[in-house]
Amino acid sequence: MRCIVCSSPDAFKEDIVSYCDKECEEPFVVENVPAFVCVFCGDMAVPAGALAVIKSFREGVGKPIRTVQVPVFDYNDLTD
Repeated sequence: MRCIVCSSPDAFKEDIVSYCDKECEEPFVVENVPAFVCVFCGDMAVPAGALAVIKSFREGVGKPIRTVQVPVFDYNDLTD
């Protein structure tokens, strides 16, 4: 499988990753997601079956195992 980001051929290895879903009203993280990760650029390809599970979390299925607070920074604070 060729990486669509860096074009490296046969660059993917199977791995377990954390997936941050930012596409919904309340972003969330899913841990222990099976994925293929490019060894050259780090791009991640998540198999369709894993994406279906992530979609079910987005639709409200399941309970989170924990909730974390995330610090928020303003880019302009360091660039002014």
